[in-house]
Amino acid sequence: MKSIIKNQNGFVIFISLIMVMISLGYTVGYLHFVMGERIIFMQRMAETRARYNAISGLSEEINGLIRGPNYNAAADTSLNEKEIDEMLGGYRDVYGAMVADPVSHRSHRHGRATGYSTYNSFTNEAIEVEYTMEVNYRARGFEEFMYLTNKETAGGGPWLGGPVTFGDGETLEGLVYSNDNITMSSGGCPDFVNLMDGDDVVEYSEVYTAGIFNYGSQCDDDVFQGVFEDSMPKIAWPPYEGQELIKSKADFIFKGDANINIFDPMNHDEHIMTHIEFKSGGQFHVTQWAYIIPPTIPKPSPVTPAWNNTLKKYYPMYYRDSNSLSELTFRGDIEFQHFDFRPPVNPNDLITNETIIAREAVIWIEGGQVQVEGRVDGRYTVATSGPVSYRMYHDNTTILELNCNIWIMDDLVYDDTPTLGANAGYVPPGSMNRLGLLSGGNIIVANTAANGKRNSLMGGTDILINAAMIAMNQSFLIQYWQNSTTDYNTPPLGTTEPIKGDGRGVTPFTGPTGNSDIRGDVMIYGSVVQDQRGYLKRNTIGPYDISPGIGYGKDYHYDRNLRTFPPPEWPETKNADGSASLELSGIGEYLAE
Repeated sequence: MKSIIKNQNGFVIFISLIMVMISLGYTVGYLHFVMGERIIFMQRMAETRARYNAISGLSEEINGLIRGPNYNAAADTSLNEKEIDEMLGGYRDVYGAMVADPVSHRSHRHGRATGYSTYNSFTNEAIEVEYTMEVNYRARGFEEFMYLTNKETAGGGPWLGGPVTFGDGETLEGLVYSNDNITMSSGGCPDFVNLMDGDDVVEYSEVYTAGIFNYGSQCDDDVFQGVFEDSMPKIAWPPYEGQELIKSKADFIFKGDANINIFDPMNHDEHIMTHIEFKSGGQFHVTQWAYIIPPTIPKPSPVTPAWNNTLKKYYPMYYRDSNSLSELTFRGDIEFQHFDFRPPVNPNDLITNETIIAREAVIWIEGGQVQVEGRVDGRYTVATSGPVSYRMYHDNTTILELNCNIWIMDDLVYDDTPTLGANAGYVPPGSMNRLGLLSGGNIIVANTAANGKRNSLMGGTDILINAAMIAMNQSFLIQYWQNSTTDYNTPPLGTTEPIKGDGRGVTPFTGPTGNSDIRGDVMIYGSVVQDQRGYLKRNTIGPYDISPGIGYGKDYHYDRNLRTFPPPEWPETKNADGSASLELSGIGEYLAE
């Protein structure tokens, strides 16, 4: 009996030992779990530190590419070296550069940095973690604005009035921006349109200004129907760097000033007009001819046939008001800009007459004006230089300047754009056609029969334009000073006041059109950027005090295909303080395995 009790005691001890070992196993397992979780936590902390270190290294490098001269270092929140050291680790392989996009040729700011940090393993061995960050900033281009104006004062032509306002009957769709104050007309409000898909708003209109909005009592916030804000950063103007870039990348250069030499008083200066017609099949036809801008010269009394012949030969800008020699007068003013210097009848007398096959090209016109029209099948940029000095033909001592304008002669549309019906001028989504017009002068809708000349009575009306446009000096406007109205093509009786219209819109064979020279609508699917606001219509109240007046209605729409890529070598925007105007176009990060 005694031995049995002893055996039972030994069994209890054995069971107790097993229970202790099991408890110890649970404890060790728990401790191992806790240590593992701590290691995982420390690893994740190290990864987070490495990520922040990469961001700091990236910020240091990329800020040098995007910060302006007014950069405030005290307000910079990126970590300094001391803070990095305190976080155990740092950054390396820091890279930042300006790179060119192979499609848009627009510069991008690309940065990359690798951050690192360490944590200790179970064996107290230091393990390093690497985290790499990459970022890409895309420079904003002028093609992103449906409508941008540097100054809201009038420009581009003669007889200018006060600031040009947005008014009743105007439709604008897209991003609208001004470096100046925006004012609504007292006669009504414009319509800033949202992009709709059925009853749903796909994209809101956006209207911004570096100045303030002057709604007026007749308009309110509902006019904008979307996003609007004032006191925005001012955009640097003019885009000279962009103009120089286009010139440096030109595939074709046509000289408009080849016959100008102000240092040679023995030769007369002549200008050269360039005409470009775009055609299907990825081609465009170029013609060039010489012309002379006439002076305002006194008429002899009596008028002689010899004087008349001299004018017709040397001063083709002037025209005959009357068939009667005794009533012969010629109209013209040196301040009135003109396109209508006719090419020679004989094609052999043309300076240039060639068809160029190229689906993508930058075309530069140096020192001269250019006329454009046609169907664009490809990607093109047409640009002109700034004003060119020349000597008056009749007086070698008088030096003037010619504005190197771009004249739109007829519809200028993409090859896949309809020109008839409700969708006339509409650029289909995904169209690969692009056109940029950058003028060192104005961009002017010419007073041609196709564009609605003489109150739309000559077979044409409206003008369709598919293009991104920049008028550096000064405006996008219409040729209102050449018109067919009754009152503005002769000097006012009993005064010495100069004429407000040159009368070239009227001939002795057709006569004036009263108070009306309405030419339809300017219908744009593209982008309009200008130094000063250009007139599309002149009427009461103003120097042209008639109604309905002279010109066009306004129907502007943004071509959203421009967001995919701009016309070749199209200028970037910058802020007026010198900083870059950028948008974040991509960000990537990855943890080293």
